[in-house]
Amino acid sequence: MIPGASSRLEKLATWQLSQASARAHRVLHERLAKAGASGYDYRILAVLGDLGPICQADLGRAAVLDRRDVTHTVRSLQARELVSRRLDPRDGRQTLVELTAAGSSTLERLDLVLDEVQTEVLAGFTAAQRRTLLSLLKRLA
Repeated sequence: MIPGASSRLEKLATWQLSQASARAHRVLHERLAKAGASGYDYRILAVLGDLGPICQADLGRAAVLDRRDVTHTVRSLQARELVSRRLDPRDGRQTLVELTAAGSSTLERLDLVLDEVQTEVLAGFTAAQRRTLLSLLKRLA
């Protein structure tokens, strides 16, 4: 036990989750920053990579981001030519957001960064333990 650490805290699953989350968050954002991206960038690109062109409101829901954060992030990605926006031909009131070729390449590169983060953060686990942990975390979430 770390000198000064509380055994009460160490026995709490919520405390351990919080500590693990803080470490994972730190590693993730350090690596994304080195790759020239943010967590929001990755979330938007990942959703677009998985779902294809989607209206901005649905994009925000799928990426679990606030409307303003989606707008800001999409504008930033568009300025970097990683996404494009166009009117939805089925509903001219909505804007569809989609990956560009450069956005797809960037997503592939960032996926490798995320793979490295998973490897580092979960280094003490076997592949089976990682699958179990992921399954348990999905249930918890």
